[in-house]
Amino acid sequence: MATRTSPKPRAGPRVRVRRGTLSRRDIVGATLALIRDDPGQTVTMERVASALNTRPMSLYTHVRSREDLLDGAADLALREWRVELSRGAGWEHQVRSWCRGLRAQIRRYPPLVQEMTRNGCFRPALLEKIAVLARSLRRAGLEGRALADVLRWIPQTVIGASVLELARPRDLQSIEDEAAAIFASMGELEARDRAEFADILPFFSERSLDDLFEYTLGRLVDGIRTRLP
Repeated sequence: MATRTSPKPRAGPRVRVRRGTLSRRDIVGATLALIRDDPGQTVTMERVASALNTRPMSLYTHVRSREDLLDGAADLALREWRVELSRGAGWEHQVRSWCRGLRAQIRRYPPLVQEMTRNGCFRPALLEKIAVLARSLRRAGLEGRALADVLRWIPQTVIGASVLELARPRDLQSIEDEAAAIFASMGELEARDRAEFADILPFFSERSLDDLFEYTLGRLVDGIRTRLP
């Protein structure tokens, strides 16, 4: 019987760097490119070195460890995110736009989501984006404790929702999968509990997984509205 072999992982992009010109920016940029092209592949010093056409030991001149490398990549990923809030739009539109932008950036670089708040602190690049949000909410009339509460609430809600999305099992990656899983579990319920789903189960498959985030976003906006003067 022939032995089956696993397919080789993609090598990822290669960046030509002349000898002696390697920099921390080159290394962090190559790391970000590897994650963007293949988010499911583990980031290793060997992979990054291969992408730069150099040896792993050469990287340690510029980065202390793999954790330091990922920390730099997370900061660069956040700086890459351009927050563009239309000045003519209302605060609700601006908040929704900001939240969708952060979610999109997290989904683009999923391995870095925990690095954004590692060691109990926010990345400076993330705080810069939160400052943009703060200016929008100040114009809407929020200030003091109410503003502080909202600025804590918004990014953590988006990051938390995004982490849950990324943690979904492979067999629950579509709304059809979700509806099928719910239906399959109905047989384990008592008749009284099963009856509670009889009239609403068809609506589950009418939505999309993105609707879950939009629902969260809607409730977030509702909550902010209650804090306005």
